[in-house]
Amino acid sequence: MDEDRLEFKRQMVHLFNGSVIGGLVYALKPVYGLWILVPLVLSLFILHAVPKLTPDLKVANHLLYHFERRKDIDNFPFKGAIFYGYGIIFPIVLLETEYAVATILVLSVGDAFSNLVGRKYGRIRILDKSMEGTLGFFFSAWLAASLLVDPTHALIMAAVASVIELFSFWDDNITIPLGLSLLVQLL
Repeated sequence: MDEDRLEFKRQMVHLFNGSVIGGLVYALKPVYGLWILVPLVLSLFILHAVPKLTPDLKVANHLLYHFERRKDIDNFPFKGAIFYGYGIIFPIVLLETEYAVATILVLSVGDAFSNLVGRKYGRIRILDKSMEGTLGFFFSAWLAASLLVDPTHALIMAAVASVIELFSFWDDNITIPLGLSLLVQLL
């Protein structure tokens, strides 16, 4: 499978899963509080364990083949999903529901659009990213966050997340939600 097709599929999963998780947090956190983390933590445990315990499991192999980057299949299967799961724990624990969901959407929507826009239109390079992808991140993240929080706060969140995504030397699935969780504490 060519790299562009794989990345498109990955970003659609990122966008869909982030939206579903955001919706579930929005609906369930006010009722169940931090108990909503139990299924997330169990899912992370399963994603860590399955490739090691049952390397021939067809479902896991199907997901790896169709949605995982080749470099991560051998070294760290389900790396993106695992880091995403760990990353969204920060806003769920630290923030009010609307800001937690806005942070999850900034990560999911912004990351997906930065990749898609950057691959299609990216010409101006900044490190290993593109200015066009960063702008795709910023505008899509701002729109997504504006659905839940004050538009000015959404703008600040999108701007800070765009900078984190552009210059992050570690996995942005961790750095963006952690950075935004700290930022929102200051707003």
